[in-house]
Amino acid sequence: MACGVGNLELVQLLLSHGADPFLSTQINDALCYSAAAQYGCYSAVAVCCAHGRRACLRAAVRGGARAGGGAVLSLEEVLAEGAPPAAGRPPPFTKQQQRALQDAMYYAAETDHLDITLELRALGVPWSLHAWTLSLAAAAEASLDHVIDQLLQDFLQVCPSDDSHYSKQFIYECLPLLFNILRYSKKEGTVLLLADILCAVYGWEPVPPVREPPPAAPARVDPSYVNNPSLADVTFRVEGRLFYGHKIVLVSESPRLRAMLAGDAPQASAPLVQINDIRYHIFEQVMKYLYSGGCSGLDVAECDVLEVLAAASFFQLMPLQRHCEARAAKSVDLHNLVSVYIHAKVYGATQLLEYCQGFLLQNMVALLTYDDSVKRLLFGKRLPGHNVLGALLTTLQKRIESRKNQSKSR
Repeated sequence: MACGVGNLELVQLLLSHGADPFLSTQINDALCYSAAAQYGCYSAVAVCCAHGRRACLRAAVRGGARAGGGAVLSLEEVLAEGAPPAAGRPPPFTKQQQRALQDAMYYAAETDHLDITLELRALGVPWSLHAWTLSLAAAAEASLDHVIDQLLQDFLQVCPSDDSHYSKQFIYECLPLLFNILRYSKKEGTVLLLADILCAVYGWEPVPPVREPPPAAPARVDPSYVNNPSLADVTFRVEGRLFYGHKIVLVSESPRLRAMLAGDAPQASAPLVQINDIRYHIFEQVMKYLYSGGCSGLDVAECDVLEVLAAASFFQLMPLQRHCEARAAKSVDLHNLVSVYIHAKVYGATQLLEYCQGFLLQNMVALLTYDDSVKRLLFGKRLPGHNVLGALLTTLQKRIESRKNQSKSR
C-alpha cells in the first residue's frame, strides 16, 4: 500500500525493518474459474511499476538487492534470458528477484510507464516481447525518436534470428507496429534500423522464384504464316506498319483479340485493326507466341521483357505473361527493382510483384542507401491505390508463417 500511494518515507522505513519488495503472495487456484481464482498480493516492485512510483521503485530495488540472498543467476542463465551483466560484475539479483522484476516490467509496460520500463531494462532486466512491443508503441505515440532508436537496437535481444521466437503476437502485433513506425519516421537512422530488422526477419533463404509456365503442345500453325498475307483475314496497323494475321489462330487464345474481332462482318478485304501503345517488334513477339502456342521459340531481348509483359497482359495471354514474369524476376537487381515493381503492379503480374516484394525486404538496407527511387516507392504516391508498405507487411507475415509450417512438418 505504501508503494501504491507513493509514500517514500514509509517504504524506506519498511525496508529498514527487513520488508522484502520482491515477495509476492499471489496464488492461482486452478480449480476455480471465477474472479476468486487468483488471490494474494503482488510484489512491492510490481505495485510501484503499475502506479508509476519511480522513487519508491528505486528505493525498493536498492533495499531488496542488499537484503537478497539465495541462488544468484549464473552468467549462462543471464545470457539465455537476454540480459548480459556488466563486465567484471556478477548479476546483482537472485533468480526470484529477477522473476519479480520481469513481472514488474510487464506491469510498467501495461500501464504506459515508459520511463520505469526503460529504467528496469537499464538494471539488466531482460525484455519480453510483450513489454518491448508496448514500450515501442508508447515511444512511437509520444514521438520519442531517441527512445525508439534505443528500443530498436535491443531487437535481437527480444527476438533472436530464430523462427521459434516469431510468435503470433510478433507476426500480427509487433510487425505491423514496426511498419507503422517506418511509414511515419522522418529520421534516416531510424529508417535504416527498421530496414535492418526487417531484413533479418525475412532471412537470407532465396526469395521464392517465379516458375515458368508448363511446356506447350507442339506448334499449332506453321511459323511461316506469321505476318504472311497468304490466307490472311485480318490486318493490324502497328506504328504505321501492316501486320497480317489469321482470325482462327488469334481468337482461340486471346480473349481480348476475340472481343476485338468478333463483331467484324464478312468483307471483301481483310479488316484493318489499329494497335496503339505497342511497338511493332513487341507485337511481333506476341504474334509468334500465338502461332506457336508456347514460349520456347521466342527470342525476347532482356530490354524488351517488360514491354512484352505489358502486351501479354493487354491481350490476356497468361502463359506468355508468366514467362515474362519469370524472365524479369531473374534480372531483378538494385538498379531496376523499382521499374520492375511498378510494371508488375500496373499489369497484374502477381507472382513477379511478390518476388519484387521479397527482394525488397531481403535487400532493404542496400536499396535505401542505393538511391532515392526506393524511398519514393515506399513513402511516396507512385502507385495510387496500392499500399507498398502494407503489401510488404503481408509478404513478410506469409514468409514467416510458411517457414514455421515447414519446420513443424519436419
